[in-house]
Amino acid sequence: MSYLEVPEGRVYYEFYPGTRRTCVVLAHGFGMNCRVWDHTVAVLMDTGFAVLVYDQRCCGQSDKHFTDVSIATLGDDLVNICQELNLESIVLNGWSLGGAIVVDAAAKLEAQLAGLVLTGGATPRYTQAEGFPFGGSAEDVAATVAALRADRPGFLHGLYYDGVFATEVTEETKAWCLKMALEESPAGDAALGALASLDQRNIMGALKCPALIMHGDQDGVVPVDIGRYAAELLEGARLHEMSGCGHAPFLENKEEYHQQLLSFLAEVSEG
Repeated sequence: MSYLEVPEGRVYYEFYPGTRRTCVVLAHGFGMNCRVWDHTVAVLMDTGFAVLVYDQRCCGQSDKHFTDVSIATLGDDLVNICQELNLESIVLNGWSLGGAIVVDAAAKLEAQLAGLVLTGGATPRYTQAEGFPFGGSAEDVAATVAALRADRPGFLHGLYYDGVFATEVTEETKAWCLKMALEESPAGDAALGALASLDQRNIMGALKCPALIMHGDQDGVVPVDIGRYAAELLEGARLHEMSGCGHAPFLENKEEYHQQLLSFLAEVSEG
């Protein structure tokens, strides 16, 4: 088992070497952990890519008592793991909240960055603001956090049984996601709350790397208009809307999702 040691505790990660020089880094969504990417990890391993997955602070096998779960700090964790492993050609792929984290990390990795993928990414904003009429309000985010803290199992059951998926997935998949979500400690809820004011428009607009935006057109958690905006803001980005998919296209339509991901990686990867 591998951990990044930081002043407040330990951040768990798994690194799978590949025959290719490029490493694909997968950042999970709020409250989940690295296991949610298992299907994607298997596909990437089978095609020779190195893969890095990790559990964000307060999630999965990482320590649960962190007080700093800001997006910038979560981005620092990801960068520091990449540096610890001496990765040189990195493609970052972030799902939901993980999208905001990989955008933060992308700006810090600079020359090491080979590409960026946003999967239902909650970025560059999650709430409405001047010039950004998409998403909900800061009050909506605060109400979501309050509901989570008032009835954690009930809220998360509703999210993964009624909110995340727009297509039919198995009962086992829903139960699997719920189990992962229940492993996050309440100390991590502030990361979700941070989406109320997050604004990465300047950061995203300054990125100069190949990018792929994959977003379910029936996403009820991060509206597809946010993905469309991100694709316009990222220079040269390609947008792939997945018809009928909700917030987890890599679980709802694995074949289409992985086909698009591998096609993008074939264009940007080294070795």
